[in-house]
Amino acid sequence: MRIVTEAEIRSRVRTPVTGMVLCFPPGTRFSPSAMDFIKQWHVEVRFEEGAAGDTSCVPPRPPVSFS
Repeated sequence: MRIVTEAEIRSRVRTPVTGMVLCFPPGTRFSPSAMDFIKQWHVEVRFEEGAAGDTSCVPPRPPVSFS
């Protein structure tokens, strides 16, 4: 089980966009500060088997993957 922090999200998402999509592997957990970030920016969290460590941005809802 992986735990993602706000700092990790911010380091990968240079400029947050309201409603962006973040993809994580199943079983990922979030720190309280990461949850605050997700709520503040109305982030859509998706859990996908193939979520990788690279980030790619496609406006207006850039998909971002973490491993």
